[in-house]
Amino acid sequence: MQILGTKSAGCWHRRMRCLLLCATESNSQSGNGSSSAGLRNQHYSQLARLEAVKNTCHPQYKVVATTRCHQPCRTCASTTESASKGFQWLYRGSHTESLVKKVPINFPSQQKEYMLQCQRWLSDFLQMKGNGSASQGFINQDLRRFLEEVGTDPKEARYWLKQFQRLGSAPSNTFAVVQVHQEIFRQPQLLEALSSNLAFLHRNDMKLLVIHGSQLPDHVTYTNEELQANRQQVTTETMVMVNFLESSGARAHPMFSGSSVLKAESVDGTLKGEVSCVNKEPLEWCMSSGHIPVVSAIGETASSQLVSIDTDQATAAIAKTMQPLKTLLLNTSGGLVDDKKKTIGQVHVPTDIEKLVKKPWFAPKYGQQVEFVVNLLAGLPPLSSVVVTSANSILAELFTHHGSGTMFKNTERILKFDSLKKVDLDRLNSLLTRSFGRVLHGDYMSELPKKLHTIYLSEGYNAVAIITNEKEAGEVPYLDKFSISQKSQGEGTSDMLWDVMRSDFPSLFWRSRNANKINPWYFKRCEGSWTNSEWTVFWYGISDPQVSYKLVDWAVKKKPSFLTAHEKEFESTHMLDLI
Repeated sequence: MQILGTKSAGCWHRRMRCLLLCATESNSQSGNGSSSAGLRNQHYSQLARLEAVKNTCHPQYKVVATTRCHQPCRTCASTTESASKGFQWLYRGSHTESLVKKVPINFPSQQKEYMLQCQRWLSDFLQMKGNGSASQGFINQDLRRFLEEVGTDPKEARYWLKQFQRLGSAPSNTFAVVQVHQEIFRQPQLLEALSSNLAFLHRNDMKLLVIHGSQLPDHVTYTNEELQANRQQVTTETMVMVNFLESSGARAHPMFSGSSVLKAESVDGTLKGEVSCVNKEPLEWCMSSGHIPVVSAIGETASSQLVSIDTDQATAAIAKTMQPLKTLLLNTSGGLVDDKKKTIGQVHVPTDIEKLVKKPWFAPKYGQQVEFVVNLLAGLPPLSSVVVTSANSILAELFTHHGSGTMFKNTERILKFDSLKKVDLDRLNSLLTRSFGRVLHGDYMSELPKKLHTIYLSEGYNAVAIITNEKEAGEVPYLDKFSISQKSQGEGTSDMLWDVMRSDFPSLFWRSRNANKINPWYFKRCEGSWTNSEWTVFWYGISDPQVSYKLVDWAVKKKPSFLTAHEKEFESTHMLDLI
């Protein structure tokens, strides 16, 4: 099979997925000592990959020929070939229905550069597990799953992969506590996708544990016979989860009832219980030995009585004890959905909660879930987040800026001032200096009160937006400074600050140096821009060209606010979290 590329830049991402699949296939053929059974498995795997590429091709691609073998074949192979004119994927075998014709593929120079990035990412990915603990087959499986689930810029995905590995690399750090809804166990395909995704995280040094059980709300009364049957079902599901993880190449360890992880107290002498404390030593030992703990929501009382525990309560207790970076609440439907069937991507706690609960589409089931998440976040570290998403979209949630479900995150409140009287000028100056990597002119703070319109500050002085009235520019307010500290990167603060500012100002303009790394973020939020050799001027809410010409002319002539005006901006300039 061969894919013919077009010159449309919009096709890059699809094309990269095909090329990386090719490179994976080529890598899997590098060994010479494969057995006959291994060759047959590779053969079937090749056919599956061919179909995967065929099904994911962009409509502008042309499928010249599709090869399909009638029987397992020892001579089948898949190769990649690079030439000065581009890349080709060639598939050959002795039992094929059609032959593949070589056709050169022409790519613009910028697409060739993008391919090199993809190849470097692939190389990093394949070398990620240098200790050889993961087999080549599972590495290929990981890469294929990664591309199928994420389907995005490899550079973006690699960034998040390394960030999560770094944050979870310490022996005591838990990357994620994963709650698996009971409904998932009734869908084998969803369970298989889940186990494959969890195995991917596990093989890439992100420590995690799985917790599952039944929803046992307080307002419902259960008989002891029902609770006993429930325990048996949960125990069976533990074995099922472990088997699926093992089949995906991840070592898993079942934490059955009586393993002393969840210490509990009986409720009114019944077989239902509440968590009194969590013994984290077995969990830490399990993860440090290279296993994924699979915990049943079944506790043990001081008298060794086994009791069923509500899975939300068990999840909250374990998460607050283990202090993970992520708590994933997995279900079959995904995150919170509004009346337009659109998933709510982020919820900032507590800022967005009041507005969220007043929405007409906000159902009672969402109210219970949001209350649970808010209480859970209160016991987690500041950088932790809670994500509600589908079991088959974990990788897209973790390794893309847009995510796939609903992420709840503790963020600072945004305070609004119309003067500097209540602003700590020393802390404000420190924030601007750290963010821009430069020192402000001595007269900046003294001149600011004369033209200040509004200043937005986060409660902890980690984010600021300064808006001024510039008489020479006209009536349109000027965004003089917009800065997020490195500490708040990844917390959604930039989007929250921008939304608050945008709701107050129907029109605005600002400028940014061409070397500023967040200009793409600005381009997504502006309605117009103008660029010269040094500056890019942005604006929104301005429809009159004469007005925009005047604003641009004023902005490019404006005196810089920092002493080192002609130096390259520090790499952390305008640190923004684009999640």
